[in-house]
Amino acid sequence: IIPFFTFDIDDYTFDYQNLKIKAQGDSIYFFDNMVKGSITFVNNENGAKFRLRISNNDIVKHKISNVLPFGKASQNVYITGAGNFEWPYYLNRSQLFRPGYGPIGVVLPDNAWHLGFCDIPLEASNIRLCALGRRSSISEGNFTRWHAELEPKGEVVYYLWFDTHEGEWQNGLKMMFQERYLYDLDTFDNTLFERYDLAWIKSAWIILMQSAWDHEWYDSFTRQFTFEETLSKYQKIIGGYDIYAIWPTWPRLGLDNRSQFELYEDLPGGLHHLKHQVEISHELGKKFFLSYNPWDKPEQLNFHKTQLKKLLTETDADGLVLDTKGKSETWLQNLADSIKPGIIMYSEGMAVPRDMAGIVAGRVHDALYMPPALNLNKLIKPDFAIFRVLQVADGDLHREIAVSFFNGYGVEINTMRPGRPPSLQENLYFLGKTTKLLRDNQTVFFNYNYSPLLNTLVDSIYVNKWKTDEKIIYTIYSLRPEGFHGSLFAFDELQIPNPSIKEEPYHFVSLWNHQEIEAMKMDGKYYLPVHVSSFDRAFLGTRNEAQVECIAVLPKVLEIHLKHDTLYFDSSFGNRIDITAGNPSYTSQTYSFDPAKGYISIYETFGRYEGKIVVQLYGGNELVDERIIEIKPGTPRLISRSEQTHQLDTVPHGMVFVPAGSYHFVSTCEENDVESFIPCPFQNDTSHLIISSFYIDKYPVTNQQFKDFLDQSHYSPIDTVNFLKHWEDGKIPVGMENHPVVYVSYEDARAYAQWSGKRLPTSQEWQYAAQGRDFRHWPWGNNFDSSCCNYKISHTTAVDSYPKGASPFGVMDMVGNIWQITNDMYDNGAYYFNILKGGSYHYPGQSQWYIKGGPRPVHHSQIQLIVNPSFDRSATVGFRCVVDAQE
Repeated sequence: IIPFFTFDIDDYTFDYQNLKIKAQGDSIYFFDNMVKGSITFVNNENGAKFRLRISNNDIVKHKISNVLPFGKASQNVYITGAGNFEWPYYLNRSQLFRPGYGPIGVVLPDNAWHLGFCDIPLEASNIRLCALGRRSSISEGNFTRWHAELEPKGEVVYYLWFDTHEGEWQNGLKMMFQERYLYDLDTFDNTLFERYDLAWIKSAWIILMQSAWDHEWYDSFTRQFTFEETLSKYQKIIGGYDIYAIWPTWPRLGLDNRSQFELYEDLPGGLHHLKHQVEISHELGKKFFLSYNPWDKPEQLNFHKTQLKKLLTETDADGLVLDTKGKSETWLQNLADSIKPGIIMYSEGMAVPRDMAGIVAGRVHDALYMPPALNLNKLIKPDFAIFRVLQVADGDLHREIAVSFFNGYGVEINTMRPGRPPSLQENLYFLGKTTKLLRDNQTVFFNYNYSPLLNTLVDSIYVNKWKTDEKIIYTIYSLRPEGFHGSLFAFDELQIPNPSIKEEPYHFVSLWNHQEIEAMKMDGKYYLPVHVSSFDRAFLGTRNEAQVECIAVLPKVLEIHLKHDTLYFDSSFGNRIDITAGNPSYTSQTYSFDPAKGYISIYETFGRYEGKIVVQLYGGNELVDERIIEIKPGTPRLISRSEQTHQLDTVPHGMVFVPAGSYHFVSTCEENDVESFIPCPFQNDTSHLIISSFYIDKYPVTNQQFKDFLDQSHYSPIDTVNFLKHWEDGKIPVGMENHPVVYVSYEDARAYAQWSGKRLPTSQEWQYAAQGRDFRHWPWGNNFDSSCCNYKISHTTAVDSYPKGASPFGVMDMVGNIWQITNDMYDNGAYYFNILKGGSYHYPGQSQWYIKGGPRPVHHSQIQLIVNPSFDRSATVGFRCVVDAQE
């Protein structure tokens, strides 16, 4: 049996089963020894409406509260007053109950904390029934925030509204709160919210409210303004303030007979300097508010109008903070509009639904010390700009910042009370992270496709959904001290038309952790995983509790690709790409680029950074898409660049033409090599390459060729230790003129190449020249043949000794004689190394810890760890060169 309604008497649920009931006319009457009353049907345009009268039938005073349609059954979703009456909860006791979950506190309009809401399912149907109860009038009694206190024979009148809806219970909540405005008014005049000049407030997320006697506005001892320093003080942490508000009146007002307007004029520098501060704010892209005290000589309304107009005109301020008010007045906005467009009224309290049409911004007052996690004022009017007051003197602000983020609104940093606790810096870093996400996705938070409290697989983690045509944002608020990592809520969009969700034109990103995530399929539904951090269990019930997460569903419009050290990016959308090493924040190192096809060197841009690289596509200031790549620790980054030589159209002497072609490049560092301890570039990775044509030395550079270079260029390395160590008194040993030159470093080889108008080959060019296009293991074929190369001879041989060892393009002596230096130089974050190819004559021994000697397959890449030239020069290492060819 579902009761029509329930209510509390003296904070205990009244047992309606003991009531005596009588139907008469269009009403139903009920009574017992304590109360009596009636329920009467009232004509209503939408749904059904009933008037409920409850009278005190006793000889003592009673308190009526928590009138709730359908009651508190376990299958119901309902809102009622349930918290205790002790500080800090006595001002915000309302809680929302859902089947299968614990209750969550909700913020309600200040004229509706007493309301009762309920939404119930109808059997075997997608239709649900929702209802709202609100009090209307009282006689012989009085209203408090939560109760109707009735003297004997006193009476209170409530109205109950009922209607049906389809879908989830959130649709019933939207109907009563957003579409019907809690029946606070019949029609809503949306004029102010449609004005373009006032829309800027929806791009503001942080207000700084400061007294005129604050050291950080003006130092009365040094007689110096500190305003400019204050305005930019936390720019690198929170991205700066959007609005600065000055307060020069209460509690100084009343010390003498000066009005609030005279106090403005008596500030240091007067209105002239105040206008200068407004100009500075505007130059920095910020707005400037003044405070207004309507209670100061309220009987002199014309005086107020005249002085306000003067104050706003002479300062060029952008808004008024309306002290003690939860609404604005028509004359105030009209006066502001007569001065300039875009002046905002910002009330101290939050406007109730019937007053929202007259003002576009308000606060969650700090009188609500521990405000509930879900603010239903945001659901009533999503495009109303709300700011939670962060009273700096209170110390811990973490929870308030988390709640503000969860509800999709900004904060007012209020410094009017003395006290600047050391926790402020840490709190501001947290605020910077939440605010960046709000700014980057601001359009969703003022959109009417907002759905609070999605169903979750675990309790005490709450999810709000914000949606536009372009993306979906889920803000997540967790009260689980142990944290949570796993699937949490269903991706409840339209049925997936493709065989796999990975083929959809969107993807999923944790914007809090900056990780791309995958939906998990369970019982025919897709669920999105979250990773929410833990917090100290001792913080529960304090302003240090809670952690947050943020999941985004974004269109796949940004393409990125990491090839070695080069990050390629491209998009046909947006106007800016931001690339950040690590998680983007106001303190991070971020570089901006045009979204058209482009690329950067990770090494040249971020140095030896290892970890996450976040690539974000923006349209204006709005995040469009985000992609993430990870550079694992120890990943080798190519830091060398192959500079093009003069392109030749004929084959140079001593060189071989290698035609352009398509090529599948595979490089391996074989198992059990010592170098597997160090990550190797391209390890077992197939790359499809388009190789441009080039000329390559038919043979490695010989001793004689290198001597010619020395004679003509007079090259002498700075470090000469081990330079041409095998030569005798600077002369080539007799008979070794045609042997490959060795005992040369990477720098020595590059010097020779530059002198000869050539360059060192990349490892890919070297391997292509050695291998051709058929994946052969050796230049001559797939099987090793000792007659094709220097094999177990224990010294170098003349470069032309093994003509049978030619590659498909006719390149000689590619394996077995000497290791050959390529141009590829890497930095793995700990040290440099370059790539050698081909193997050498040297066999170091049987130990598995040695670098393997002898000829090596052409796909093998050997790391040469770089120390300095003297250390790097070796009896087994030489080189050959290449020249670019005309296509």
